[in-house]
Amino acid sequence: MSSADWIPFAEGVKVVAEHACGLIAVEKPHGLLAHPNPEDAGARDNVLIPGNYSFEEEAFHVRDGQGGVRRVHLLNRLDSPTSGVLLLALDAALAAEVRRLFARSAVSKRYFALVRGRGLRQPQGTWQDQLVKSKGPGGGVRSSAGAAGGAPAVTVYRWERAALRGLPISLVRLEPRTGRTHQLRVQTSLHGHPILGDRTYGDFEFNKTMGVARGFRRLFLHCASTELSFDWAGRRVAFSAAAPLPEEFNQALGGAEDGPGRGSSKDAGVPVSPRLRVRL
Repeated sequence: MSSADWIPFAEGVKVVAEHACGLIAVEKPHGLLAHPNPEDAGARDNVLIPGNYSFEEEAFHVRDGQGGVRRVHLLNRLDSPTSGVLLLALDAALAAEVRRLFARSAVSKRYFALVRGRGLRQPQGTWQDQLVKSKGPGGGVRSSAGAAGGAPAVTVYRWERAALRGLPISLVRLEPRTGRTHQLRVQTSLHGHPILGDRTYGDFEFNKTMGVARGFRRLFLHCASTELSFDWAGRRVAFSAAAPLPEEFNQALGGAEDGPGRGSSKDAGVPVSPRLRVRL
């Protein structure tokens, strides 16, 4: 029995890992909010957990089915259109510890994205940029590159493979070393390879031709794994969670492809779609 069985997760949310200390990892589907919008903290539709959310505590207040209310702490966030691993905690002290790890960039996260182009100028490397936050249309937050005054954004990237049948799409692996707003979406676009389906930082014609015209309407960005370690109750806890690549990635790439250098899920123990094998 899972310690998270009492949490009324939204449809499509799956628990992918948990620890006795109260740390829980879930897979969030694309299109679902990690938490309500600030102007509607009590919203119950299209949110990870349909319970009241406290922005001050960064926690959902959820009825436990035994007449009480428990807090489920949200430890990190994914944009609504991004899918993949999210972390939660049932203990306030644990939540504070894991948040400190995120603040120190001591949590390893691995993403995959489908981007424009059949190759990158350098197949692997590191992007280092300065990003500036600003208010976008409708009051939302946006990020952009700034020559000065911005926050450093660092991402290690690796090209995995191009799509079949000559499609101008590539699968890339992205490992952010910092956690800036919309960092991966901004940096891929800034370096000439916008993510398929990105309506804010992407290429409209590319999205229309390669996405909408083929029936794909999602942002092709997925958090495939998260790893961290910390001390808890006198013991060292090593925690890892993985979410398989959504089948839409394989479909957009035009099918599976195996071959020299392609690797497999065995490289890091991360499950992937059985039709798509990549080096994780």
